[in-house]
Amino acid sequence: MDRATFIDHLEELRKRLLYSIVCVGVLSTAGFFFSRKILDFLIRTLPVKVAYFFSPTEAFMAQIKVALFAGIFLSFPFVLYQTWAFIGPGLTRKEQKVSFSYLISGILLFLTGLAFGYFVLIPFGLKFLFSFGTDNLQPLINVSKVLSFLLWGLLGAGLLFQLPMLVFFLIKFNIVSLKTVAKHQAEAIVIILAAVAIITPSADAFSMLLISLPLLILYELSIFIAWLSFRKRRRDESGEAES
Repeated sequence: MDRATFIDHLEELRKRLLYSIVCVGVLSTAGFFFSRKILDFLIRTLPVKVAYFFSPTEAFMAQIKVALFAGIFLSFPFVLYQTWAFIGPGLTRKEQKVSFSYLISGILLFLTGLAFGYFVLIPFGLKFLFSFGTDNLQPLINVSKVLSFLLWGLLGAGLLFQLPMLVFFLIKFNIVSLKTVAKHQAEAIVIILAAVAIITPSADAFSMLLISLPLLILYELSIFIAWLSFRKRRRDESGEAES
């Protein structure tokens, strides 16, 4: 029975992964038809208005890369739903309702991260990095390199903004206690900074500081909300015990 259940879980996981991969593939294919406009839109965020390609295939590969990332961006809500659909059946009805609210929160946080990356992280980060140029040191922007910077900056910001929700989720379902999280806040901050350094495209201190500050604020806010939720649950349990 246990073996059958384990195989069923593997089959369900395989199905969810397949759905996610197909969704990314379909949306990436559709995104290719808009990749030139998206590429022009991204290049307009640069301090210089033109990017160059240095090989015959580079412009084409740049559009393929844009299409793939567009597919990933657009598929994120669906992939998040597939994750919830895989985990949901193992939860109680009450836990399913709570976890579904995390699904919505995850999508909103991802979109917030993208907006933060596009309107704050990338413009200010590029302005800071380009400020090191001189009259004799001017940028000649390669489309592949700057595209990697832009796309990973956006995707990295979107993914990093999931961290506070993950912390709240772990506390809410008693996977990690609130006391443990509060006790190891210093280590958590180091982990957040390390994640920022790994995911963000630029390792300069200014860009890291720019994305670390809102993440740390969100992290502390998630702990505070979890604490309020914990207090409310304790109060409700006390009220039920007295009655």
